[in-house]
Amino acid sequence: MNSLFPLLYSALLFCLLLLISFFIVKQILNTQGLERKMFELQIMIKKNDGSHELYYKLGQLYLKKKLFSKSILLFREAIKNWDINDNIGLASLYNSIGFTYFTLKEYNLAIYYYKIALKIIPDYIVALINIGYAYEKQNLLLESYNSYNKVLFYNAYNSLVLKRIKIVKRLLMSKS
Repeated sequence: MNSLFPLLYSALLFCLLLLISFFIVKQILNTQGLERKMFELQIMIKKNDGSHELYYKLGQLYLKKKLFSKSILLFREAIKNWDINDNIGLASLYNSIGFTYFTLKEYNLAIYYYKIALKIIPDYIVALINIGYAYEKQNLLLESYNSYNKVLFYNAYNSLVLKRIKIVKRLLMSKS
């Protein structure tokens, strides 16, 4: 029995180290892939004077890396060349800018860009949820509640929104 314990302990420790090594290698490969994509897009932008799609893709990659100010600059470059008839793409772009500002806790700017996305596509559920959450962060509970209710108009069974509405209702009740 005494000789079996060190063997089991060593095997368990080996498996744990193997698992940790796997996740570290996976993270390194993901990071290298992201860096490679960013480098390729930067080269393409320099060669082609940058299409709106390249700026948007590079902005998304910067967003993943949490380089928010660079991401916003790239998104703004994308807006300059974006086809005004591409409603879905434009709404997604404005929502991305709003999300970036939200992440920076610049809630007024986030709401501003979410509203632009909603002007382009009024039933854009992601932007409606995002603006509701931004209102909630600013403690504008009635606006948040109304935004979440608009989502339910388009998607009555949205579980995230149903949870958020319960929270906002509770907060509204506690204020009264």
